[in-house]
Amino acid sequence: MTDKAERPRSSHWRGFPVDLGWRNLAVSTRLACAAVAALAIAYWLELPQPQWAVLTVYLLTQSSAGAAFAKGTFRLLGTVIAASCAVICVKLFAQAPVPLVGTAMAWMFLCYYGATRMSNFTAYGFMLAGYTGLLVLFEGAVDPNTAWQVALDRTTETSIGIACATLANALVLPVYAGAQLRALVAGAFSRLADYAATALTSPTGIENVIRLRSDILRAVTKFDALRSYTMFEAREMRANDAVLREIAREFLTVLSIERGLYVRLTDVRGAEGDPLTARLAPVLEATSATLDAIAHNPNAFANPERLRADLAMARRRLAVFSREIEALAGEAPLAPLANTALVVRRAIKMLRGLSFVALTAQSTFRPAAPSGMARSRPRLAERREAVLQGARAALAVLALCVFWYATEWDQGIAGITGLALMSYQCVNTDDPEKLGWPYFRAVIAACFCAYAVKAFVYPWLEGFGMLATFLLLVLVPLGILIGTPRFAKTAGTFTIFFVACATTGNVYDPDPLTFANFCFGLVVGMFVCLMAARLLPVTSQASRRLAYRRTMHQLLPEAAAGPRPARRVAREIVDLIVALLPHLSSVRQEDDVFLRGMLCSASSALELGRLHQAVANPALPPAGRAALAAGLSRFAAIFTALPERAEPRREALELGRAAIGEMWTALERLDPPAGSPAARAVLHAASGLRFLLDRFELDHAFLDRSFSS
Repeated sequence: MTDKAERPRSSHWRGFPVDLGWRNLAVSTRLACAAVAALAIAYWLELPQPQWAVLTVYLLTQSSAGAAFAKGTFRLLGTVIAASCAVICVKLFAQAPVPLVGTAMAWMFLCYYGATRMSNFTAYGFMLAGYTGLLVLFEGAVDPNTAWQVALDRTTETSIGIACATLANALVLPVYAGAQLRALVAGAFSRLADYAATALTSPTGIENVIRLRSDILRAVTKFDALRSYTMFEAREMRANDAVLREIAREFLTVLSIERGLYVRLTDVRGAEGDPLTARLAPVLEATSATLDAIAHNPNAFANPERLRADLAMARRRLAVFSREIEALAGEAPLAPLANTALVVRRAIKMLRGLSFVALTAQSTFRPAAPSGMARSRPRLAERREAVLQGARAALAVLALCVFWYATEWDQGIAGITGLALMSYQCVNTDDPEKLGWPYFRAVIAACFCAYAVKAFVYPWLEGFGMLATFLLLVLVPLGILIGTPRFAKTAGTFTIFFVACATTGNVYDPDPLTFANFCFGLVVGMFVCLMAARLLPVTSQASRRLAYRRTMHQLLPEAAAGPRPARRVAREIVDLIVALLPHLSSVRQEDDVFLRGMLCSASSALELGRLHQAVANPALPPAGRAALAAGLSRFAAIFTALPERAEPRREALELGRAAIGEMWTALERLDPPAGSPAARAVLHAASGLRFLLDRFELDHAFLDRSFSS
């Protein structure tokens, strides 16, 4: 429901499972008062279904004023468009059931197709259009002469809820998305610095490394949503879209560097007694100390000049040591020298990435410069998933309508309502049942509680004042649960359906049988939608498969063959990761394998680019350049034609490994003068090959799979 996880909990109640801090209590009271105000206005206007005004307030519960206003704006827009279209369809097909149902299916298909293709509040607007259009269409078809009144009432009730929720968010303890975004970027940067410090010094801290990486990925996923909400806030709070996307890319780039660095350091530390390892240790410890101080200084991000100066000093320290390593080129054995050079070079690149984030983040809240860059064309897999999402919603409507017609059910409208509500939960998620069944259970609990209230409490209440007092006493505790991350989703669902079912019209007219039938219809509609989701599963697997194929069969071969700059190739791989992040979970093994492999692919593209620079370096002996050029061409050809089936695929990957191994062997055979430009060129090329060889060891689970299942 709402993202209140960012709020600090009151230290007095730290051991209690519910957040009873003053701010959460104030926000809960704000919500309850806005809901009661919306109900009062709906009663005053004598609207037939005042519950829509109340539940809209809770549907718009957000952690920032910008998010609430964005959600309210697109909810209103979706409601108005859907209601207008539904009235037209009722006038055309009210007396023709088959075209009417076909129109409803087509409308759901279009809306859920759009909801899948879009993101954030735009997707929400599409979903609300599908939901509202379906309800107005079928409610209006019952009595076509009053269809326009149904549409007007629904729009008015929704507008009242939006107005009350927006005013409450803006006037009472407003929290701005821009401020949240600033805090999120700063917090993610601190975790990124902590991640880097841990990886540099802790050979056994893999659990902590994984935890920090997951935290950073979750923060990057939130960037886009918060960025989009800032456009509804004051100009000085708005985020520069282009800058924020660069920050997200750089976060992922640093993560990709850090992973390979952590593993390479494990091997370097394993070489006990090696003089290079002994010389490297204090340099890395000093770098880690700098990063650790940054990570644990709450004001570090607020002082970018000092932050960049500290990072620059750490880079200079590593650069001095790098020159010492290069001076040993041609004198010390190539393998340990290349290992050490790779560690130092990637540590420097990691620090450079952190400096870039620190510098760029200062422009996050400056107006964006006009950009001539066209929006990239949608990928085919996204279109396919959107078609499947729309088809699933349309088929669920058809199944319920057939059941409605065959049984002459008198609660078809309730079933349509439940189906529309559950469809909203099932879109844009890889596992709709994981969200759907808890939602389903919370709705059933809300129906029982609402029935108890209507049967045993309302008969004792007289006048709106007593009703408002009772609702405040119920809604404030529920709002506190919504504000507690542990209970937020369940409490939010329960509250929405409780107010929807417990709210009555201006005249209290209890009818237990009608109420029970309505709740049964609601539950049946939800169940039909969940069954449709189970029978026609739609996931991001197609997008994942396309991203994998594009990376392995096209982008990495392009980086190896050299027609495009390696940095552009790496950037495109990172963009593929950013697009898929909302659908990935680091706690799922398959997702973690995919994510780690894609991050490492971005780094591999950069290393392939370095090898091309080595081929073009005249200081590298001709035999080395010829071996690298031939090996890169062979590597590109192997990956371009990488088979999908397991056994031929493993054979092809072994050929790729062999191609890199042959390049390494060719470099080892060279005997350039110690400390010469040729020796340094050999060392640089060898460190790049060392990284690619690591990839076959670390990411065999990623490389061996086609992610086609």
